[in-house]
Amino acid sequence: MIASDFQEIPNIFYSYQTQKPFSECLVCSCYLLDDQIYVIEKALKKHPGYTAQDVIFDYAICLPCALKMREEFSKDTLAKINAYFLEYVVTNPPSHQEDPINIDCCLDHCVVKKTPISEITDYQIYAHFKGNKLIKSLPPYLISQAAIAEVIPLVSSETQDVLNDFYDRHLRPDPAMLLPKHPSDQLVFI
Repeated sequence: MIASDFQEIPNIFYSYQTQKPFSECLVCSCYLLDDQIYVIEKALKKHPGYTAQDVIFDYAICLPCALKMREEFSKDTLAKINAYFLEYVVTNPPSHQEDPINIDCCLDHCVVKKTPISEITDYQIYAHFKGNKLIKSLPPYLISQAAIAEVIPLVSSETQDVLNDFYDRHLRPDPAMLLPKHPSDQLVFI
């Protein structure tokens, strides 16, 4: 890859918590911003009638950790998911004339259902990076909750266990954060 194959990391893919580029893999904590290839996933929820949206979760995972996790998926699940995306997703890498690629155009519709983002409330966005740059040949994409709902039945119980374990270990809030230290720390107004 050469310099023209990359562009700056768009702010939409910054960490919600730090408002800066992700610097560590969620799983192995390796440093990402030098030369590591990694993926960022961010789940968002829009609220109809409001301009605000919530980040449900966001994280960066290095390619070796992502591939290792994928190896834990059942062969049946991988075959079904791959067939689903082959059927519904047409990939057209951006032309080199688009410099930089238009992130808003990449994320303005569900890559599977083709539904415009204006009609979607829950969705996830993804992008691939190398160090501190977006890989332009793998443009960002958006998947709506409607598409995710169609993929869920394709996942075996074995693979669902892998995904649930990943979520529980890395994305579930620390239960201690949800409980007051002392009953008096919890105010209830009646």
